[in-house]
Amino acid sequence: MFPVVVLAAVLAVVPGVSRVPAADAGPARAYDVSWPNCGQALPTNGDLGIVGVNGGRPYENNPCLAAQFRWATSGSRRPAFYMNTSNPGTASRAVNWYAQKSPSAACSAANEGACAFNYGYNAARYAFARAQAQTGAASRHTWWLDVETGNSWSTNRALNTASITGSITYLRTQGVPVGVYSTRYQWGQITGGVVIPDVPVWLAGARNGQEATRFCGPERSFTGGPVIMVQWVEHNLDHNHLCRPMPAAVTPPGPAPATLEQQIKQLPHDLEQLLGKLLGQK
Repeated sequence: MFPVVVLAAVLAVVPGVSRVPAADAGPARAYDVSWPNCGQALPTNGDLGIVGVNGGRPYENNPCLAAQFRWATSGSRRPAFYMNTSNPGTASRAVNWYAQKSPSAACSAANEGACAFNYGYNAARYAFARAQAQTGAASRHTWWLDVETGNSWSTNRALNTASITGSITYLRTQGVPVGVYSTRYQWGQITGGVVIPDVPVWLAGARNGQEATRFCGPERSFTGGPVIMVQWVEHNLDHNHLCRPMPAAVTPPGPAPATLEQQIKQLPHDLEQLLGKLLGQK
């Protein structure tokens, strides 16, 4: 298990968001949909809808995003977005791997960690821009990172963690709350079980609604953060039990632009320290 503090240096660029509107308190029925649900009749009895922005992989698009987001706004709770994540390395078809020079100019064959961080950061930037263009609401809702073994990952778990950290960092610069969707097994396979206690959990893998309610405790968390939702599949549709209120999508008082720019420039150094700690724990 990685130490709790390993991601503090990078993720301290922008803090998490914790305020919750009173309207979002209490139990709720939630559904999540994305490109596989295009053309399907969606349920009308949900309190909360979570909509996938990508088409299964980073830099791919859900063609039904706008329509599904309109469906999600019909619930009594604030909708949420989720994006896909991966760390394909030089096998990426979406980007020229070593040409990624932002936010870290250090990306090179000698610094794969910077490349992985940039990939996650810019994949989140792409998803955020896509959501904003399609819905006009990207900055007003919670975002979740879909972290699953079905996508492309490195055998180096520290590099995978760098990519995920990049996505979290970008979304936090936009002032939105960010959580992770996965299972303990998949999180362990991809990151080695890295602990990020201020990142909430959307837990997959329950067999039914009753089991989902039992999976809300802290012992089920794979990041060390609170379990917000638990998912199960029923009638080919993703159902979710809301364990506790969704984080609110409100922009915290952040650093002045000049200060934030300085912190972004500091990322290569912070990332180097992060990777050193991760690799030292393997």
